[in-house]
Amino acid sequence: MTMVHLDHVTLRAGTTTLVHDVSLEVAAGTWCTIIGPNGAGKTSLVAALAGLRTLSRGTVSIDEQRLDRLRERERARLVAYVPQHPEIPVGMSVLDYVALSRVAFHGALRAPSRRDRDVVAGVIERLELGDFRHRDGASLSGGERQRMVLARALAQATKVVVLDEPITGLDVRHQMDILELLKKEVEECALTVIATLHDLTLAGLFTDRLVLLHRGEVLHDGAAHDVIRSEELATSYGTRLQVVNVDGNDVVVPVRGATRA
Repeated sequence: MTMVHLDHVTLRAGTTTLVHDVSLEVAAGTWCTIIGPNGAGKTSLVAALAGLRTLSRGTVSIDEQRLDRLRERERARLVAYVPQHPEIPVGMSVLDYVALSRVAFHGALRAPSRRDRDVVAGVIERLELGDFRHRDGASLSGGERQRMVLARALAQATKVVVLDEPITGLDVRHQMDILELLKKEVEECALTVIATLHDLTLAGLFTDRLVLLHRGEVLHDGAAHDVIRSEELATSYGTRLQVVNVDGNDVVVPVRGATRA
């Protein structure tokens, strides 16, 4: 079943084309990662996927509903978005921050229902944030803060979660923790995840499918293993890449002194 559908999407900023004529279908319960060099259009595309960018052309639909025809609260019940640098209000507890996700259901002027409170409490426990629920979210470490941000997205209880570089600034252990959490949600809860990642090895390790963007266009789209080992990958990044197998996993290694013009 197709959960997310992009039909000939084009995005422009003034006279600059950021994304050109991109069409994609993402199946329910799968993880699709968008990769590509800086300036490829990844952030613009995922913002459009979350309904946060006005399209110059084309349509974005989730569960057969066009995002441009929905009100904000209706859209928030379909897709959750995690930006690359989320704002964490100083003085707001982890519990209150995660609970913001439920406003789409109970409204800004009404108190949360019992179900809202149960959903928030369940996600906080699932992501092992129980010990921090009353802590100031801005005081958490990078890994803890990222788990809190992910908890807010999951408590939104949408079928689709879109994430822009969810592991930026984290050390290796916390990167793996966040990606393992997401993978578990995909496998156990049939969540549809669309993300951008800079780390090609981790993208290939956790993702069902990779979409390689180059100058705003899809250069390659397929199973993670195939895209990681494709000639198009090195062409897009402008450098020679070596892919080695480590315990059955593809590890992408840039070759020093092999930068292309």
